[in-house]
Amino acid sequence: MTKNYCRRLWITIVAAAVLALFPAFGRSADKPFYQGKTLTILVNYAPGGPTDIEGRVLARHVGKHIPGNPRIVVRNMGGSGGIVATNYLGQVSKPNGLTMGFFTGSLFRYQIKDPGLQVDLKKFGFIAATEGTTVSYLRSDVPPGIKKPEDIAKAQRFKAGGLNINSSKDVRFRLSLDLLGVKYDYVTGYSSSSKARAAVQRNEVQYHDETLPAYRAIVEPTMVKTGIVTALYYTDRVTPEGDVESSPDVPELLSFTEFYKKLYGKAPSGMKYEALKVANISSGNLQRQMLVPPGTPPEAIAALRKGITSLVEDPKYIADAKKTMKFVPATNIGEKGEKLFRRVVDAPPEIINFIVNFIAEAKK
Repeated sequence: MTKNYCRRLWITIVAAAVLALFPAFGRSADKPFYQGKTLTILVNYAPGGPTDIEGRVLARHVGKHIPGNPRIVVRNMGGSGGIVATNYLGQVSKPNGLTMGFFTGSLFRYQIKDPGLQVDLKKFGFIAATEGTTVSYLRSDVPPGIKKPEDIAKAQRFKAGGLNINSSKDVRFRLSLDLLGVKYDYVTGYSSSSKARAAVQRNEVQYHDETLPAYRAIVEPTMVKTGIVTALYYTDRVTPEGDVESSPDVPELLSFTEFYKKLYGKAPSGMKYEALKVANISSGNLQRQMLVPPGTPPEAIAALRKGITSLVEDPKYIADAKKTMKFVPATNIGEKGEKLFRRVVDAPPEIINFIVNFIAEAKK
């Protein structure tokens, strides 16, 4: 063995040891996953609706927070109540981290075993979800007169207007009204809250509920403050442990559970209440879901979660949300978001079957 050979062998061994200690010197793993790439945000409703508006506010700012600063493109894919895009994300989109769904309603469709949903959301990668709050209201002229929220307990029979028998909105307000024990007739098929709201204004129906942006921008100034309707309560926020908590976004009203306690001196209970909590998680706590296809690389999921975590603290995003949506949605990320997601996809079969049967009963 020559002296030069021994010297080269020694250099090789030392170099390998250095690379083992400092791997970034020897490979490009240091390069951010999204550097030089384009991330498509797939919105499961048509342009101009609430999901699209919120998705585009997020898209305008999130790119600078994701490590690697990818280019962001928004793609709308409406159809079948949001199912078309959900199926596309799971069946067609490549699991390469370059497509993220920004979906409304997908988790509830999964809960009710919608036959149109052809993918298993349990296998999707969960990134984060923004919360949504819904405010219920009732016409003030419902006999014998509704002057304050508690008066709903003595209201004579009224008509509650909904969108569709299978919609989360309808299921949740029916469960709530049933738990309160009020007398009402269920009328559905208005297809949008703007149409249901108009029906309330015509006194065709007397009850409806709406998401907070629409409530603040339209219902509150034109219907509550003018005395046409009385605001009642807002949907519960559910913790990963299954408890309920109040929302700082509606300080002037009580949550449903708080309202129930005020009326009856105790918390609601039973299967309908458990079903309501599960439905509130899928459509309230996780109203707008950010999901990626099954098999997406862990480094992509980690980068997207890091981006959303940073985004929600961005003053420019906050200002844009307030200007565009009239509020800044709370966002469930990380361990809390993952636990809430699991409470939905792993909900007890008896609760899911109850919700499915509850919907079927309304079709009779």
